[in-house]
Amino acid sequence: MDVRDLECFLAVAEEGTISRAAERLHMTQPPLTVRLRTLERELGVELLVRHGRGVTVTAAGRLLAEHARRLLADLSATTETVRAVGLGTHGKLALAVGHSIAPRLLARLLRSLGSDVDFALVEVSDAEVLDRVHHREAHAGLLHRTSSRRANGLEVAVISRAPLVVVLPESHPAASAERVDLTQLTDDRVALSDTDFAPSTVAPRHRADSVPHALALVESGAGVALLTTDHVPQVWPGLVARPLRQHTTTTESAVCWRPDEHSPVMRRFLRAALSTPEPDVLGHPFARHPAPEDS
Repeated sequence: MDVRDLECFLAVAEEGTISRAAERLHMTQPPLTVRLRTLERELGVELLVRHGRGVTVTAAGRLLAEHARRLLADLSATTETVRAVGLGTHGKLALAVGHSIAPRLLARLLRSLGSDVDFALVEVSDAEVLDRVHHREAHAGLLHRTSSRRANGLEVAVISRAPLVVVLPESHPAASAERVDLTQLTDDRVALSDTDFAPSTVAPRHRADSVPHALALVESGAGVALLTTDHVPQVWPGLVARPLRQHTTTTESAVCWRPDEHSPVMRRFLRAALSTPEPDVLGHPFARHPAPEDS
């Protein structure tokens, strides 16, 4: 008894005639009749009673139809699940996310995978991102590309570029300026623990383990913070983000993974991450407009 035999029998049992079942199955009546008789011989019982108006299902046939319907539904569901796992549209993805990664960038990447993927996200330092991926505690990691730690044989690729802005309290004297000159700031600076976006000549006094903690320090009056434009949506009322007057290199966010990681979900995530646009210019409202002082 094979799957096709069950499909044929169930079609006849549900349609009530061999002719309608044949149409439903896109086959002719003779081979369908042969399959029905072969199935009856194999089971050693009569499944259908033939008469002029069609067929009547026997008690044994009704039991077989009930089980066949359930078996075929399970087989269809299993087929779809196996296919989804193989294509990476269903499964699990463990990500180690550096605290410098902007939530909106992460959300954009996760959205591309759809709702049938189970996520396990952990926010750690950039150094720990590399460790977790290297030790197979995460399928992939997201981090600031200038992390001082070596990648330990991992693949690393840029997925996003963003320019810097300075975040300061609304009451700060420079808050009303269109652009802020870093050299004119006398405030102490707040930096993320192992991810310093600022030029190396500007030494931070305070360090924070996350962007919200850095913003809290700024609001408390401890200093100002240099973050990327990707973090601007996290800036809450009472704080402002201003573009910088001087040119600074754009900061790069990257994805890292093990070359021997073959998880279909991870590979699909990687394709989405590597297809992310990499903005090389400032976007509104941080676009640099031609001005005499900028020439």
